[in-house]
Amino acid sequence: ICFDVCSRNSVAINTATRVVSHKLVGSFGHPCLDYRLNMYGLRPALSLSRCGANVLIPRLSTCPQTVDRYVADEVMRFSLDTPVKEAATPPSSWYTSAGIHALEASTVWTNNWVAVGTTLQVSTPGAFFTGTIGKEPFLVSSDRENTLRAFYNVCRHHGNIVERRAEGEAAQFTCCYHGWTYGVDGRLKKTTKMQGIRNFVAGQNALKTMGVRTWGPLVLLRLAGHPASDEFDHEVLPLRQELEELGFSSGMTHVCRRQYQLECNWKLIIDNAADGGYHLEYVHRDLSDNLDLSTFRTDVGDLYNMQVCVGKADNDNSAKRRRVGQKAVYSCIYPNLLVNRYGPWLDTNIVLPLGPDRSLMIYDFFLSDRFADEMSETELADFVEQSLSASDQVQQEDTLVCEGVQQGIQSAAFDVGRYAPGPEQAVHAFHLRLARDLREGLHTMLINE
Repeated sequence: ICFDVCSRNSVAINTATRVVSHKLVGSFGHPCLDYRLNMYGLRPALSLSRCGANVLIPRLSTCPQTVDRYVADEVMRFSLDTPVKEAATPPSSWYTSAGIHALEASTVWTNNWVAVGTTLQVSTPGAFFTGTIGKEPFLVSSDRENTLRAFYNVCRHHGNIVERRAEGEAAQFTCCYHGWTYGVDGRLKKTTKMQGIRNFVAGQNALKTMGVRTWGPLVLLRLAGHPASDEFDHEVLPLRQELEELGFSSGMTHVCRRQYQLECNWKLIIDNAADGGYHLEYVHRDLSDNLDLSTFRTDVGDLYNMQVCVGKADNDNSAKRRRVGQKAVYSCIYPNLLVNRYGPWLDTNIVLPLGPDRSLMIYDFFLSDRFADEMSETELADFVEQSLSASDQVQQEDTLVCEGVQQGIQSAAFDVGRYAPGPEQAVHAFHLRLARDLREGLHTMLINE
């Protein structure tokens, strides 16, 4: 029996054949396909015909992704069951391998709510901003009814990037290649020179959508669309309550945005931020001088961790002491959002991967309205300048250690590390969540031997 195959599937079919060719070899020396391929969506043609000794080739109803055996093995090296006191960290390959990076793209960055910007960027009808999550370009816009929408920033004609500006306002989006035009709601409004085309429906060629939602002043996207059941608000509720008590979704004014590119894997930034203050006294001496590190506590949820520390209680009224205030909350929301609330300041840090060893950090700084109203214009300007300078110093110090770790873990001298069970429980929890995502992705893929 031979299987009918259309030519457009040939590349994917050849890939699938290579993947499983190690399992069975037919009597004619040709690779045969294991029946287990059915579980990956492979199915025969509807009509079958008899044909001598031809190789069996299936038709793909969906094309399963493939992953190298090395990547799968490295994912499985990290234990989900070992307690933090006995656990080893993920292997260094998780921070250096292009294969791990690709697996994260189809799992972590596709199936979770990913922070990408602020609500201020899309606060009026027609406002928009663009960016990328890995290799996926996105376009977030507010339509004429001021409803938030998000799309893949890819023209349905030949795949060109539709909107090339980083942000702005628009009545519509026009592709610069052939003039296809889309509304701010994503609908295809206009095509050019398409006379004579058949089997084409404009309504079926809108910009492809993404899931979009807000959380406080932040915009989050989910490449896979809205989940059937969205538990995000419930999963981060304790953190949200803590932040709202200090001022989070209201009473704050946006001051500025700053961006940093780091020569390190994105996970090293999260590891550093989630270490329960472990590194503060060694890396951030000026910041530590304004915190009572003995009060540091860490709360860990499935989707977040929250680290709380009390500011030093004395009569020091310097800008650095007022910047930290009486209480500091440092938090991480899986996979890529850091939210810090301290003194009169709120800063949000969005971490995005640029490659296996490169990352982008997007900071947005917000200042308490009540605090600002109590200062003169000159005093406020001086305070803001000194505070932003101190924040930049902290980031430069973090950059130094994150890039240093990235260099060190590429050495033959390092494979896995260990956790400090007390302060690094949140780091361990982050790795567990990440490992579950990666393993779930492996279950849907063909392993390339």
